[in-house]
Amino acid sequence: MWWCSMNLEEYINTMIEMHADHNDNMHDYFKWFLRNSQIYNNINREESKILSKNAIIKECYNNCFKSLHDTYKIKSKVLKYIEGYTMSLIPIEHAFLINENNEIIDPTLAINTKYDKRSERYGSEYIGITIPNDLLLQFRSNTEKYNQYLPIPFLYYQEIEGKDL
Repeated sequence: MWWCSMNLEEYINTMIEMHADHNDNMHDYFKWFLRNSQIYNNINREESKILSKNAIIKECYNNCFKSLHDTYKIKSKVLKYIEGYTMSLIPIEHAFLINENNEIIDPTLAINTKYDKRSERYGSEYIGITIPNDLLLQFRSNTEKYNQYLPIPFLYYQEIEGKDL
């Protein structure tokens, strides 16, 4: 399992290399993703746990989208929606939130965790693209224009770069 020994930046670089010889735009997409993404490591466990109360396992995209409007429940008042990857046992595509202190708020992986670090499901590292709220709403609501089966960073890439995947 070669991916277990690498960090997320190395994983994205591997994806760039894997798509280098293909006649598709995935190579360009992963290069764009790496240039425009940010790595996050500091998790706000308390706020993640509060927002996990209405979260559903394996629905990180919906959990984070819904949590954008739940800031009245937590101290953070500004949340940004991020899509990318987290390093769990393996790299997984994942949505999470970032507050004004650049802390990760992860309502999905906070489900059924205690504050004891031995039982945590949080990723060891997160990397992602901030999706502006107006575009996020546009992507999620206009199902005729946007392919709902593509991750939102793909749609964002298509929108700003004008390239299909």
